[in-house]
Amino acid sequence: MHLVFVKVLAIASFLLTLIFLIPNCLAQIQFYGIDVDLDRSGRSFVTLTITFAEIKDKLDFEVIGRVENLKASSEFGTINCTSSGKGVSKISCDINISVGRTVKISFETNDFVKVLENKYYFDGDFTLGQDIDRVSAFAKLPEGMALIEENLSASRVSFPENASTSASGRRIIVIWRLEGIKANQPLKLQFLYEQIAEVQPISLRYFVILGVVIALVLIVAYIRFFKKPQKLVLSVLDEFERKVMDAIIASGGVINQKKVVEQTNLSKAKVSRVVKSLVERGLIEVESVGRTNKLKLVKKKLSF
Repeated sequence: MHLVFVKVLAIASFLLTLIFLIPNCLAQIQFYGIDVDLDRSGRSFVTLTITFAEIKDKLDFEVIGRVENLKASSEFGTINCTSSGKGVSKISCDINISVGRTVKISFETNDFVKVLENKYYFDGDFTLGQDIDRVSAFAKLPEGMALIEENLSASRVSFPENASTSASGRRIIVIWRLEGIKANQPLKLQFLYEQIAEVQPISLRYFVILGVVIALVLIVAYIRFFKKPQKLVLSVLDEFERKVMDAIIASGGVINQKKVVEQTNLSKAKVSRVVKSLVERGLIEVESVGRTNKLKLVKKKLSF
């Protein structure tokens, strides 16, 4: 009887061990990292990081779309990947690593993004056909683009139900974190995005034009309010004042008072009185030179 009890206990212990170990044994991949960088043309730059549960020598999977610039690497050995097909690319990798279990595979494709009525639809199929413990996926939108929060397919991993967002500078990142992906479960990441309406920066040319306009306005204002046009000045002068002013202007703005007497045929006394009047008006200045005076036009108050 004791022997039977021992056998039953041993069987029960074995079954319990299987219950705890089977989920881990079934997971062929411990970690699956997906990093997608999108440019404004809709091209996808993809990097896949795969950590196997045990050392593998072969990995085969399919990508819906044409794969270009396929590369593969591992820190613990060599991995050689080839792709075939156009509409569906079949990727086959020979893995020769003896210590680590992590490999990186990168490629580019133009087939993950479709343009639909000025909207961009990202639909990337990253199914590996193997059980996966943990998935961490990132899709970085182009600068100036933003997500459109619309439901896509409820049966797929899509925004917003199964994703969150973050930001890096002016770029938005869509993030998925998943666990317990089964081999028969499609792993398709989807979202819609569009161009953000931005205020365009003002060109330097417009600043230059604005500066020229402001300068012209200031010049006109200066002439109108601070400098008096010649016709306006002369119109308020009497006959003798105009004669003296004409003589000064004709000589380039500077003249000897004795020459003014000669050119205007006015007496010295009359010229002296007119000069005094023009000085009081602020139109001319007088500088004593020897026995005579030098008359100077105040040009900053006049525009000739």
